[in-house]
Amino acid sequence: MRVAITIFLLTFFFPIMTSASEETYIIEVSEDPTEVKQQIEKYHPLLEVEYVYDTIMQAVAVSGDERHIEKLHQESFTQSIHQTQIYSTPAQQKNNQHDHELPISHRPPNVETTGEGVKIGVIDTGIDHTHPALSDNYKGGFDLVDHDDDPMETTPEQGAPTMHGTHVAGIIAANDDDIQGVAPGAEIYAYRALGPGGSGSSAQVMAAIERSVKDGMDILNLSLGTSINSPDEPMTLAVNKAVELGVTVVVANGNSGPDSWTVGSPATADRAISVGAAQSEAEIPVLQIEDKEIPIRSLPLTKPWTLSKKYPVTTVSDPRNLGQTIQDRIVLIEKDERPYIELVSQAISKGATAIIFTSNEGDDPNQWEWVDVSVPVAYVTKEEADQITQSDEWLATTYETINEQMAPFSSRGPVASNWDIKPDIIAPGVDILSTVPGGYASLQGTSMAAPYITGVVALLKEQYPDESPEQLKNRLQSSSDMLQKINPSEQGSGHVDAESALEAKYTIEDSVIQWDIIEDSTEHQHEITIKNHSGETLPIKWNIPKRLKGLQWDLPLSTHIPPQTEETFPLKIRAHRTMLPPGVQEGFITLEIDHEKRNLPYLFVHQTADYPRVTGLTFEENPFHQQKELSIYLAEAADSLEVTLFSQDLSDQTTILQTEDLEAGVFNKTFESQELPSGKFQVIVTTRQGEETFTETFEIYL
Repeated sequence: MRVAITIFLLTFFFPIMTSASEETYIIEVSEDPTEVKQQIEKYHPLLEVEYVYDTIMQAVAVSGDERHIEKLHQESFTQSIHQTQIYSTPAQQKNNQHDHELPISHRPPNVETTGEGVKIGVIDTGIDHTHPALSDNYKGGFDLVDHDDDPMETTPEQGAPTMHGTHVAGIIAANDDDIQGVAPGAEIYAYRALGPGGSGSSAQVMAAIERSVKDGMDILNLSLGTSINSPDEPMTLAVNKAVELGVTVVVANGNSGPDSWTVGSPATADRAISVGAAQSEAEIPVLQIEDKEIPIRSLPLTKPWTLSKKYPVTTVSDPRNLGQTIQDRIVLIEKDERPYIELVSQAISKGATAIIFTSNEGDDPNQWEWVDVSVPVAYVTKEEADQITQSDEWLATTYETINEQMAPFSSRGPVASNWDIKPDIIAPGVDILSTVPGGYASLQGTSMAAPYITGVVALLKEQYPDESPEQLKNRLQSSSDMLQKINPSEQGSGHVDAESALEAKYTIEDSVIQWDIIEDSTEHQHEITIKNHSGETLPIKWNIPKRLKGLQWDLPLSTHIPPQTEETFPLKIRAHRTMLPPGVQEGFITLEIDHEKRNLPYLFVHQTADYPRVTGLTFEENPFHQQKELSIYLAEAADSLEVTLFSQDLSDQTTILQTEDLEAGVFNKTFESQELPSGKFQVIVTTRQGEETFTETFEIYL
């Protein structure tokens, strides 16, 4: 028996600051991009063309000083110019830890296909292709960061090391005696688009999509994203184009839940399969303080947190100040500038039963140097640490049983401005053991749910090789299982059922029902097509949904579909604006196919819905020019925009921007660094449309 040590990533969702003297822009062009590249190199020698896109879009990625980029506006070939965005791997911290026994399998039950011969491109941080569980299935790829043929993960010598892409690849197609992926017969190709620390530009990610499509991939896995909730961001359009060209694209929905409207690009692409994370039934440990519970986030290479009684807790900043012996005691360490390895060793030498760390905001636990530790070690936030120190100095560990549910971190839809339901489907995404450089680790996030779906699509592709991405997506959604009491904008069509998807007698096309803002009383018609793939006649029965004031359904009559035929059913919905409840209206229509219940998600938006008008706020720093650039995405045109910074205690405020007549899309504004205060701020962004005013709140560091 082998045991894998559980490891996790502590990823905090603060805006990413970049430091560069030059900016990179995506220039959409009306002429041959290769010829445009030559023109730019000839007539704009101070600009560098980094990438050429002639497959997923007609564009070039150009880097240079902003004043030189602006000259491209005057060129006849320029259609539009987009500033690149920062993409990162949305891995979540683990809330509990336990040892995993190997071997382990992610194979769906009762499934014989393995994804043999299916080509899968993993666009991520690279892959440790020397890992024994991946080496046989790894077939190649490309490094878009270092521009070579070796898409290896970032090593410590190169910068902040990464493991994310290796973990993703293992879920899809690991194949040795220790671990089996969902599709262990599939071929894995790695496209490294995210460098040290797991971040990279949209130019790099789009270049990876471009190359992987040209390389003939059947499926792409993108466990990455941004906070921009937009259906028309360039990355979203690139993903849709890849699907149009016959490549199934699976995207992680993001880890910004549990609020609505938190899905980000490229999961906003309507043709992609966007994947949310579900949490299977499990028992997890939590710290109990009076009526409060604090999640246990175990640190890498430490013992499982299995404490069963109350322990006194001692808070220190320097473990050397502890007494000679502190057996049967938990030590809370307020970490200073000294390294983790030194502090944890000192606490263990004093006899600590368990250790809890907290640190200042600028001290990122991701950057600590991990070592094997013989006691349980966890991390808590400063706020949680304050709760511990203000308690009665005793800590109890309790254990909670969690039923299958949506993972709270999983981003929710819908998509701003077109109201698409995202995610499309959900899959296991909590406490997922897979490969990492040099071993195995357990992570959680929609990054782990997406490759599960990628593996299932590979199984479908092997069994139905001639089906299009749309048809494969239909098979997934037609066979999924709805989680009770959870809205479509949280779970899409429901939890994946691989066995049913492979063996289904039927598929449902256009099974998701959605339409625009209801401003007046209106009638909407939606057509759903059911294809009978079996040799039997299928009875069809429609069940009227739960009555909602102001909404009337006109559903088809019961019928039968003969073998090997299809039938299209018109569904009519009458909505009366003045009678409808405010906000987003969503739910499921139930129909019975061959006496089997299937649930079709629907969603529409009342004009009173409080959807976000502004998303994706970031500040990017240019230290060489002592400038910071504000970037925000406007879901709709606005009459005016105001940006105000508030101190954390709300005692000070500074309005840094007031402007008018803005178009929908990305808005950028450059500030001199001395114009802006420094520190942590709440940002209030206020937009006005006619007589209505809308406010969004963000947190930033300057």
